[in-house]
Amino acid sequence: MNILSLFVIIPLVMMAVIFCVNGEKKSLIRTIMSIGGFALLCTSAYLTIQFLELRQIDTTSEFLFTESVMWYERFNIHYSVGVDGISVAMLLLSSIVVITGVFVSYAMEEKVKEYFLWFLMLSIGVYGFFISLDLFTMFLFYEVALIPMYLLIGLWGSGKKEYSAMKLTLMLMGGSAFLMVGIFGIYYNSIPAGGEGTFNIQEIAANVQALKAEGGDISWEYIFFPLTFVGFGVLGAKIGRASCRER
Repeated sequence: MNILSLFVIIPLVMMAVIFCVNGEKKSLIRTIMSIGGFALLCTSAYLTIQFLELRQIDTTSEFLFTESVMWYERFNIHYSVGVDGISVAMLLLSSIVVITGVFVSYAMEEKVKEYFLWFLMLSIGVYGFFISLDLFTMFLFYEVALIPMYLLIGLWGSGKKEYSAMKLTLMLMGGSAFLMVGIFGIYYNSIPAGGEGTFNIQEIAANVQALKAEGGDISWEYIFFPLTFVGFGVLGAKIGRASCRER
């Protein structure tokens, strides 16, 4: 099994275990979260070490620890994972944030079980986003991370939490619309002659390079790249601002 898949599997297993635990057993739930948080932190630290060692050997591959499994054949959607230097750093940082979030939440007494279930779903989305090489899968994980964020702010936030959660949702809907149009625009316009479309970042880059070599029209890049850029920009900026308002 690819080590990157552990960043999705570990939180899923934690969710399943906590779901089966009585909500009144708060200490047990916190213990499970602590163990799982340390497991994710150790996994990310091990991944970082392995990545640095492999990068010294393999200096040509753009991504390491790659794996691809077909999800939906009709549109060539894959569970495709891999990491570069930025992804590894973000995974390590996310693991530090997760374990910190677990300990910061120790003092919470209301709806502990529900809080950590949503917290774990948020973690799955964040980890999945950083390991994905398939644009559709990346977008899917991103949306998975946004759903629990609304509830965590709206139910467990402070200050004008309902207002902040609703404002977050409306802004993210707009950002997601831009992003979806950009992703599907890139998908359909990067299809090579006689080939099939792909959401894989590396394959899209190769197809575009082939189109350039053949003298094909790639002016669509000036339309769909800005949409994708704005979409990710709105989503990222709004999440950061909403998190600050929550605190």
